[in-house]
Amino acid sequence: MDYLISIPDQFAPQLRSLRKVRQLSQADLARKLGVSQSRIAAIERNPAAVNAGQLLEILKALGVDLAFRDAHAPA
Repeated sequence: MDYLISIPDQFAPQLRSLRKVRQLSQADLARKLGVSQSRIAAIERNPAAVNAGQLLEILKALGVDLAFRDAHAPA
């Protein structure tokens, strides 16, 4: 399933939703990443608080690939 994010405000709820779909608590995800539960909570509140590398680690832990789609490509 694709989760299209076209504006920054959509990122936080999608990240939280992906974690819940994987049936992971914030503490579970934190353990997988070697960070604290409070760090996961902070990231879910404000995903802009992570750099690109951290974001990729989170997505990998959630079993999600990051893909870029050319919005201007002909259909």
